[in-house]
Amino acid sequence: MNLEQQQVVDIAQDLLSRRFGGQQKLSEIERLSGSGHAIVLRARVASSPFLQQRTVVLKHNPPTGHAIDDVAFISEVVAYQFTTSLSEDTRPGPVLLAHDIDQRILVLTDLGDSNTLSDTLIKADDEERMQVIRALGTELGQMHADTAGREPDFEALANRVIRNQPDIVNHQLRAEALHNSIYLGLEVLERAGLTPPEEVTQYANASAATLLSGNERAFTPFDLSPDNIIVSQKISFLDYEWAGFRNVGFDVACVIAGFPQFLFARPISDDEADVFVHAWAREVVETWPRFGESEELNRLIVRSLIGWALSSVATMYTGGIEELAAFSSENREIDDRIANSLLRPSSDTPFSEDELLIRRDLFETFESLHRFAARRGRGTYAEEYQIIGDFSQQVAERLQEIYPGNYHQI
Repeated sequence: MNLEQQQVVDIAQDLLSRRFGGQQKLSEIERLSGSGHAIVLRARVASSPFLQQRTVVLKHNPPTGHAIDDVAFISEVVAYQFTTSLSEDTRPGPVLLAHDIDQRILVLTDLGDSNTLSDTLIKADDEERMQVIRALGTELGQMHADTAGREPDFEALANRVIRNQPDIVNHQLRAEALHNSIYLGLEVLERAGLTPPEEVTQYANASAATLLSGNERAFTPFDLSPDNIIVSQKISFLDYEWAGFRNVGFDVACVIAGFPQFLFARPISDDEADVFVHAWAREVVETWPRFGESEELNRLIVRSLIGWALSSVATMYTGGIEELAAFSSENREIDDRIANSLLRPSSDTPFSEDELLIRRDLFETFESLHRFAARRGRGTYAEEYQIIGDFSQQVAERLQEIYPGNYHQI
């Protein structure tokens, strides 16, 4: 059901009263920006001996009719239950105070008016940017190291919630959609005349496999949009609709790629990427000692960058994550006309505004893969990285806008 703002507040008051006792009252309601269709509110809590918070955040995810959104809401509930169970030092984001799955409402602690990572990086000078990106690597690494090995706890919470939700037909829908998106991305590129070399395909296969299983798994929000990362005394992560246990390389690659599906006026530079990776690796090396070896670390990142790049192609081709899930589950055929239109050469103008945004985002992701592979292509895997880098450059050049100054140069 779709709830009006006051209904969300009334339900949240009742949830807090039943959870903490007393008669909780919420006032001074403020509408916040939310993700997707969500209604997100901040409310002041009346002084009470039962509840110490002065303000709380209310989040209502109305039904959309898409199965993947239903699964995403359940996953967010489970993720917040899991992170709330962690110690304060380990917890990566807000505490879940109360929730109602039927009404699709979460009540969370409020992290305040701190800046998002997006705003922080826009306003920061070079030195401040480097400090923030280093801190992001440290926090992300700590979260991965602290939650590694706790997947059974997460799955136990998920199974308990799912048992009470018989309408959730396929809890693995998101994981399957992401897994399939890598293969779909390969095929879309090939249909557009950008045939991936064998080395790219091999890394893509490995990337897809690690989404479903593997040793380097930990809790990850996965959707590391800079608008969902809060910079304060520490860095905190919001919006767990895509959270779960996955290979940690995808989070690292997401930052290096400049956050796929998010356009920065100033993307992450090579120096910033190196500082981020070093900070992250320092936190996880005791948990995964092999990432102390540069070649193993580089392979993790290249593999994950390829996964992100191909998944982004698939998401852009289908028009969104809901359509991507439907495409995968319904075994639809690729439309060559759409594939060739999306990835047509830059000289084939004009492009609509939406097309330019899509192409710019894909350009930044493939160009980041090209630069990383070119810089890290030493030792045993030098030839593989050269081939991967050359192909990434080929895709980026196909997408690069011909007007000078609109994209940074390859």
